[in-house]
Amino acid sequence: MKLKLLNTCFDAKIQISSSKSESNRALMINAYAGNILHITNLSDADDTVLLSKLLSEIHLSENSGQEVIIDCHNAGTVYRFLLTYLANKPGKWVLTGSERMKQRPVNDLVATLIELGADIRYIENSGFPPLLVTGKILSGGSTAVSIEKSSQFASSLIMAAPVWTNGIQLELTGNPSSMPYLDMTLNMMKLCGADVVRRDELVIVSPVPYTQAELSISADWSGAAFWFEMVALSVDGRLYLEGVSLKSDQGDRVLVDFFKKLGVDCKENPGGLLIWKLGDMTDEIQFNLRDFPDLLPALAVTCAGLGVKAFFSGLENLVIKESNRTKAIQQELFKVGVRCDMPSIGELIIHSSTIKYSESDSCIVFESYDDHRMAMALAPLVLRLGKLQINRSEAVSKSYPGFWSELLKTNAVSID
Repeated sequence: MKLKLLNTCFDAKIQISSSKSESNRALMINAYAGNILHITNLSDADDTVLLSKLLSEIHLSENSGQEVIIDCHNAGTVYRFLLTYLANKPGKWVLTGSERMKQRPVNDLVATLIELGADIRYIENSGFPPLLVTGKILSGGSTAVSIEKSSQFASSLIMAAPVWTNGIQLELTGNPSSMPYLDMTLNMMKLCGADVVRRDELVIVSPVPYTQAELSISADWSGAAFWFEMVALSVDGRLYLEGVSLKSDQGDRVLVDFFKKLGVDCKENPGGLLIWKLGDMTDEIQFNLRDFPDLLPALAVTCAGLGVKAFFSGLENLVIKESNRTKAIQQELFKVGVRCDMPSIGELIIHSSTIKYSESDSCIVFESYDDHRMAMALAPLVLRLGKLQINRSEAVSKSYPGFWSELLKTNAVSID
């Protein structure tokens, strides 16, 4: 896909996709609750569509007596959530995914499930998908799980706990990451009648079944990050983000504070969030993203585009995302003359430099690595480059299928 700059000043209304994170949790809670929830505004993201489809397939394949293949492609959340679900679902299940998924570790969750009585075996490489899961009714109990690689391991376990006869007393071990996502899971469970308590590194879920409830999925703050980036890189940008609320439980709403340092301010109005270019920004910034790793692509590219020196920490888990995002950012920004260093694991330094508008026929070609967040983060650089190309741009459908059509609404770019 080729982008060409039309205007560096714009004023538009943007529709933000519903939260994939909330949607996937809602689908899993509903599955454990026996499909008694009323869910509205469900995300149309590929991952959510896939999870819904696989849950239906699992339901139809129960007690078939045959080995059933469940392919999660490269959807890490789907894989982790379904692993606990299938461990508790009688039958033989082969839980697999793409080649990239087979490089994403699941050993911490597998070890905890086995301790709880699950029957799970590695088919190829120990610690990684695919898995053979012989499902059976689990009863829960006291255990621990490391959330150093992903808080989704804990979320996967606690969403199942209300249907277990002993519930769960779960100790969270390892250097914690993405804790706001775990708290999102707890809050959604409570809305559906679960008896849940978190005391620092201990989560207690009583064996109290889910009850009927209504869940309305809110706009995705992770997706909003790329519009903050558009405004930051503009000369005079102004966008109204429909459905986005500062009262959201999503941890990524912290991006408001991050982007204020990069010259973007905002105001919540009924029905959405107005964001605009302030112009004032810091020359050198530090970001700790241990709890907000999905924000790295948008923040890193924004800093590069503005010529701001930035130091990022808390990035250890990005090597096991849809792509190795830290390395991917380093490689793509090098194409526009921005030097990035990785002084140690989990750290990235973006050095100050100037990205210049090109009036020549040359066009920088960026790789998305089939990673939705990389594709969306690189797109706003057209405001500095004048034109660019993004390969495998369709990757955005993983979380934000309407991104490109929304980008056209700004009248800032044309798309070929």
